[in-house]
Amino acid sequence: MEQKVWCIRHGTALHNVLYEKIGIEAYNSPKYTDTHLVDKGHDESIALGKTWDEKKNIEIVFVSPLTRTIQTAENIFRGHNVKMVAIDDIMEYPQGIEHCNKRKNKSELQKVYENIDFSLIPEISTYWKENENLHELKNRSDKFKEFLKTRKEKNICIVSHSTFLKEFLLNDVGNIEEELQHCFPYEISTFS
Repeated sequence: MEQKVWCIRHGTALHNVLYEKIGIEAYNSPKYTDTHLVDKGHDESIALGKTWDEKKNIEIVFVSPLTRTIQTAENIFRGHNVKMVAIDDIMEYPQGIEHCNKRKNKSELQKVYENIDFSLIPEISTYWKENENLHELKNRSDKFKEFLKTRKEKNICIVSHSTFLKEFLLNDVGNIEEELQHCFPYEISTFS
């Protein structure tokens, strides 16, 4: 069975905006742990939800359990009855150093996002440890591809992050500074 997979980068988030003002501290400072969407990011994701025709065909959404991706997914699929499942494998790179990429504990997320299925993630992320390298990112991406092959759904959406999605889509992150567009559905049909 061939699957169609749409990959969407989250909307503009606090660390994206702060980077222009304070540089790398926006990523590395513990005070910016698990950043949220800013107004622009909410607008981007709501707009995609209103204009993306393929949304009606999506059978399941896999979402990174970081706040900005969950908010993006909820905005895009608002009013559309589709299952949304959080999965740690699709969190942003690198894990273990950039606090904007460190997720909240599962129990905290469950209290705020009642429409998300958190059953596939542990209370505390196993990826938040030492500074992740590109080989470990590739392993996460490959593990997630194998997981998708086990799924019965034909139309899948992934709401994740630029560097993870570049590895997932292209098998190469390339220049990390060249990021994917916020709230744009990239389609692939390579799973069978």
